[in-house]
Parts: sequence; C-alpha cells; structure tokens
Amino acid sequence: MRKLLLLLLLQCTMLGAQTRIRDVYAAAPDSVFPLLTGNNRLDQIDFRENNMKAEVKNKFEDHAELLVLSDRYLRLRLSGRHLVEMRLLSDSTFCMVETFSAPAPDSRVRLFDTAWHELPQGIDRPSVDEFLGEDIDVDIRLALHALPLIKASLSEDDDSLTFELQTGELTRQQRMSLEGRVHKICRRLR
Repeated sequence: MRKLLLLLLLQCTMLGAQTRIRDVYAAAPDSVFPLLTGNNRLDQIDFRENNMKAEVKNKFEDHAELLVLSDRYLRLRLSGRHLVEMRLLSDSTFCMVETFSAPAPDSRVRLFDTAWHELPQGIDRPSVDEFLGEDIDVDIRLALHALPLIKASLSEDDDSLTFELQTGELTRQQRMSLEGRVHKICRRLR
C-alpha cells in the first residue's frame, strides 16, 4: 500500500511539473550538439545552477560555455564562432536559433517539440528588402541580395525574435551610406 501511495505521489508531482529549458537541453540528442557530450551538457547546467562559470571543453578542445540559463531561456557558446539560443514557448515547444560567424553572423531558426522533433512550421527569414527603405542605392541592394546574411536573436524576457541584416560584406563607404537606414525586424513567436 505504501508503494502504491508513493508511486501515485510521484506521478502527481511529475504531472504538475512544468517543462524547463534546462531539461530540454539536457535531453538533447548528441546529433544536435555533436561538439558536446551529454555529460558536458549536464556539467554546464550544474555549474550554472551553482553560480559557477559553466564552461567545458568541447570535442575539439575549444571552450563551450553555457552563458545564460533561466526557466525558459538558454544561451550557449559552443565555440568562438557558434552561438545557440533556445526559448521555451510552451510546455511542448521551443525555438532554437543557431548563429554561425564566419566572420559575419548568419542564423538558422527552427522550432521543435520538447522531444526534439523538428516541427514542420518554420519561421521565415525576412527578405533583404524588408530591412531597407526604398531610397537605398541599387548597387548596395544588389550586393546585400547576393549574400544575405541575417542574424536572429531570441529575447531573454519574452517570446520575440529579432532579425538584423548584416552589412559587414559591404565596403566601408557603402556601410557608412547605410548608417541609420537599416532597421531591425522583430516578430512574436506566439
């Protein structure tokens, strides 16, 4: 009888538990974070939750650090050129943004369920023209269309996603002519 009560209590506790992004990160398949082992990820969570620097060595002996960890948001630097952000949108879905810098940042945005199945509905990247006003020089516009690098960032505080057009591939003069004329695009995820 005691075992039955204990089992019922455990099940009720588990049903009432809310999903946290730390649990999603800990349960990630190795194929999602091939540079880190499962133990690396668990160590990072443990370090962060104990107010320590959450840095481990990845499989290439580079440093990987869990920079921010809250109940719904996580920011992880996998290497000097690879940043990952994750934001829990509900108890069953989350958004993941991977940004690669080589050297200008470019991001990939995906939605998953908490069992790490990628969801078919994605988040479309804005077009280059959505960032620019109509008075932008044609040569600059064509250069940006030729190599559209767009950085995406999740908010730590709410379910929003911000896109920024990267202009690092332009000449210094072209970048100066764009100053103050390229705007960010913010989208709500729910």
